[in-house]
Amino acid sequence: MKTVDPSVDLASTMPANTENNEKALPLEKAETVPEQQDPEPEPDFSLWQQVPVFIAMSLGIFILGLDNTIVGTATPTISDEFNSITDIGWYGSAYQLTTCSTQFMFGKLYTMFRVKWLLVISVLILELGSIVSAAAPNSAAFIVGRAIAGCGASGVLNGVLIAGSTTLPLRWRPIFNSTVGGLECIAMVVAPVIGGALTTDVTWRWCFWLNVPIGGFTLAILIFVFKQPPDQKGKDESSMSKIKKLNIPSLLIFTGSIVCLLLALQWGGTTYPWNSGKVVAPLVVAGVSFAAFLAYESLREGEAMIPRSVIFNRTAGLCMLYAFCSSAAFNIIDYYLPIWFQAIKGATAVKSGEMLLPSIIGLSVVAISSGFVLSFIGYYTPLMLLGSTMMAIGFGFLTTFKPSTTHAAWIGWQVMLGMGTGLAFPQPWSAIQTALPEKDVPLGLAGVGFGISFAAAVSISICENVFTNLLRSGLQAAALPGVNAEDVIQEGATGFLQHIAVNERESVLKIYNQAVTSCFWLPVAACCVGFVAALGMNWNSVKEKEKEGDEEKKGSGSESEPVSEAHT
Repeated sequence: MKTVDPSVDLASTMPANTENNEKALPLEKAETVPEQQDPEPEPDFSLWQQVPVFIAMSLGIFILGLDNTIVGTATPTISDEFNSITDIGWYGSAYQLTTCSTQFMFGKLYTMFRVKWLLVISVLILELGSIVSAAAPNSAAFIVGRAIAGCGASGVLNGVLIAGSTTLPLRWRPIFNSTVGGLECIAMVVAPVIGGALTTDVTWRWCFWLNVPIGGFTLAILIFVFKQPPDQKGKDESSMSKIKKLNIPSLLIFTGSIVCLLLALQWGGTTYPWNSGKVVAPLVVAGVSFAAFLAYESLREGEAMIPRSVIFNRTAGLCMLYAFCSSAAFNIIDYYLPIWFQAIKGATAVKSGEMLLPSIIGLSVVAISSGFVLSFIGYYTPLMLLGSTMMAIGFGFLTTFKPSTTHAAWIGWQVMLGMGTGLAFPQPWSAIQTALPEKDVPLGLAGVGFGISFAAAVSISICENVFTNLLRSGLQAAALPGVNAEDVIQEGATGFLQHIAVNERESVLKIYNQAVTSCFWLPVAACCVGFVAALGMNWNSVKEKEKEGDEEKKGSGSESEPVSEAHT
């Protein structure tokens, strides 16, 4: 007599074609078997849809770049109209403040809600801020408008990149990311020229009315042409549950720390001495509140605004650092090279914009082409290392500039640092997508965006302190008769020589030149730190990551087969 091994599952020995095959399975197994589902539809965008959507998103990023720096040339006129010289620091900082403090909030929102409509809302917020700024009757209203626009800018930046990451294959994302990054840099460089022309020939308010038609076109394309990415559906939870997961207390603590830090950097060494209580107190509050933010985040673990899987991922963390360093270097050159042209070479605001063309052209060509190169070779690390090296060399030679520097020198070194920026700036967007699982990509992109925005807010404040203190100490050490250091500082880059005797102008010009060019050592240091950060990253490939994703999809497809087939 044949015995039956009790360890054998009798259900597995039944014929494959038995009608009640599934019923014969144990109850526990039947309940845990996933049902057969139709595969998710792949993104299917025709060319006529892709082109306008790409243009709309590019215009949205271009607006961000304009808003970032266009206010600089309009600030003197705005302060004169509103009689608000004490508010000048907030005209740029209000925008940067809300951009920085809401980056991670938008990163969290994009994991919960549909990218299309959240992107539309972000553009509307940006447009609202521009309208409030353009129509502002006083300085306070203008600052509020700038703060609203900064909040919308944070959502647009995250939304555009997340839309690209969910609709494009990984190997094509570098082209998209490099184009987006290049456009933002170009807009930041040309914005002062556009702002100067509008302020001089029309009115400063058109610096912000300009955003309305561009934003309107962007909204129309997003609403009527852009399709919601099928892989990005948001979470099936109630709105109240989603709001609770935004960590509003954590966001408020984080925002408070950023506000206090920016206040201290703006006031220290210029408005008040560094040892003043009005500078020390914000620094202390910033440190304590940021420590409280980290403690609160660590207690929430899985529901934290910045998950541990993002913070402790080596490549992701180094991408944020690299983005910070690249942005800090670029923002300093964007601000202080025009000052050198105007103060030392005597160029007008419009002329100084024309003199920046070598860096703009180098940046534009290399930024866009670097995306194609990355898609071909797969590895981002060589581009990041080369970009940091070229930027460091270019900035290093900028520190040697003198009033007698020739056209060939300032054109040639601009081309080098522009090409280096074009290589370096877009790569963190692509690199972080290879390092994180898809569910964490929105927060990773938000982290890169935060690094860029925070660097823009902090680097200029630090550099302004360095420049002001070096200029003041240089003039005081020279002890030139009839030259008051504070008067030279207050007159600005275009008017500081007007009230100085002819025989003293050369000496003052040399001191001013030394103060400006010394600021370029900060970008050199930032680029070197970025180089080290790139060395520490994993050598992930956009090609290999995509292949792994395809294999995972195939594997998941085989796992979802019906149980009746699996047991035949």
